[in-house]
Amino acid sequence: MTLVSFDVWGTLLYIDPYYRAAAEALGQLRGLSFEEAYGFIKRGYEEVKRARKLGLIDDESIVDSSIGIALSVGSLQVSRYDIFSAFAIAVNKVRGEELLIPGSVETLEKLESDGFTLAVTSNVIYWPGYVTRILVDKAGLSKFFKVQVYADEVRCLKPGQRIFREVLTLTGSRPSEAYHVGDSPAEDLAGAVASGLGGILIDSNQQDPYVNRPLRIAIVKSIADVPKAISMLS
Repeated sequence: MTLVSFDVWGTLLYIDPYYRAAAEALGQLRGLSFEEAYGFIKRGYEEVKRARKLGLIDDESIVDSSIGIALSVGSLQVSRYDIFSAFAIAVNKVRGEELLIPGSVETLEKLESDGFTLAVTSNVIYWPGYVTRILVDKAGLSKFFKVQVYADEVRCLKPGQRIFREVLTLTGSRPSEAYHVGDSPAEDLAGAVASGLGGILIDSNQQDPYVNRPLRIAIVKSIADVPKAISMLS
């Protein structure tokens, strides 16, 4: 049975509603305006993404390492424990429906009905993987996945191969019969291909689908285009 693995943030779920809920909580905890707290979270996120590309994140402690880097770019009096608390509070505040990227449910339903095994392969930043599991469930998506694997659990960030191999092992899948879908050219597309999987990149600027069967890669405009891309690659 063919495996289709998905990134979470920016692929199935919007991250910004969760960041906004966390910013509100952080503002209340530290007496900050929403703009100050939200700006701090966003700047930290961008710095962590930059650090990932440079290989500066410690795989042995991905969340702590990421938070340390995020804290280093801000001048606000915020501790890692404030961040833990803010994102924990935000889990209860954010609504599942505001996280959902349009087309996510329909795409997963289509692939499930077509007999594909579905999984999650996703990185983390400010919170551990089990928090994303809660949010995936709040959005009504967890029922579709045979397994969810997060970077902190296997001590390996995408595009590293170990996280992809773990998903393959847990689902009993062969790389030649597996695809990974995500919105990052480096972490998702390149990571999948380097691990022997087919890769499907979601790029909102891509007007017409690009499909290369020999390389087993595709670039599509939205999550709704994924089932057709897989059909064209198979």
